[in-house]
Amino acid sequence: MKNLIIYIFLIFLQLGNTSVSAQSMLDLYFGGNKESLIHEATRLINLPEPTIEPINQQTTPAPKLLADMGFEQVYQSEPHYFTARDNKLIFAYRFPNHSENTIILIHGVANSAFLYNRTAGLLQEATQAEVYAIDLRGHGQSEGNSGDVDFINQYVDDLADIMQEIRKEKPDGKIIIAGHSMGGGVALRYAMEKHYEQPDGFLLFAPLIGHNSPALMQGQTTENTIEEPFMKIHIERIIGLTMLNEIGNHDYDNLPVLFLNMPETVPLRKYSYRANKSMAPDDYVAGLNAVDQPMLILMGSDDEAFSPTAMEEAVKKNSDAEFQIINQTSHNGVRHNAQSFIFIKDWFSTLR
Repeated sequence: MKNLIIYIFLIFLQLGNTSVSAQSMLDLYFGGNKESLIHEATRLINLPEPTIEPINQQTTPAPKLLADMGFEQVYQSEPHYFTARDNKLIFAYRFPNHSENTIILIHGVANSAFLYNRTAGLLQEATQAEVYAIDLRGHGQSEGNSGDVDFINQYVDDLADIMQEIRKEKPDGKIIIAGHSMGGGVALRYAMEKHYEQPDGFLLFAPLIGHNSPALMQGQTTENTIEEPFMKIHIERIIGLTMLNEIGNHDYDNLPVLFLNMPETVPLRKYSYRANKSMAPDDYVAGLNAVDQPMLILMGSDDEAFSPTAMEEAVKKNSDAEFQIINQTSHNGVRHNAQSFIFIKDWFSTLR
């Protein structure tokens, strides 16, 4: 029974739903014995990693699914590198335009800016802004270890460095942070860091609003089959590492906790604890509440990853964002849909 209480408490701790201190945790659940906490955390982080049945690679994806992914390179771009504070290079596709306004576009999980060519081009057409589609650290052509960061919130620090470089070049222009899925989560984490200059607006496509998002959906089922999930989470390891983090121990934050059902030839098949934590707010309420700038959130009615109704309720309850559901549109399709860019054009025109 005690173990069950510990698990429930620590899950809520990980999800940002408690303000109980680390000392209170020690007192309540381990009798003030720090060694007992470390022992339990060590047991949890060393439990077996989840197994994943490989997706049948012989199955040909539907044409619409392929189109939604964005493999086709429709718009002209040029390579650009931003230098982060640790001198690592962050790659971007630059979609140049003679405009004082700039949009920074952040990709989704296990992805890169390569698949956001059409999204970036459509953004430029709708707003006339210059667009940078960036590869997050450890993704695509950016430097860094695949699926990892050096410390929690490094994606946000990199974004701040990019913002600063653009601001030096265009001191009077608008800067918009746009993000899809995980990229939307990074954008919301950025909004929480008030010591950094905030953008003039946030534009989010089907964002991961928080690790405890009520919109999250699990593996999908049909009448005859249960589909193998695209990703699995080592929740016990997350709990154990959260316990250690609560007492200031970050020695094992590099351990993987998020496992992706991708072919073995794909370099990015897992994310570390610190990378996973860096990709979205711990608590969706805090993330949404942190946004003081205009925000537009677009989501497809047929989103495979998040529940549109749960997302809309969470967003409207906890922010002043404009929220639009695009009919008959998927998780990836929302960033290419013509209706999305009608809303974007109208929203952008209202920014001051």
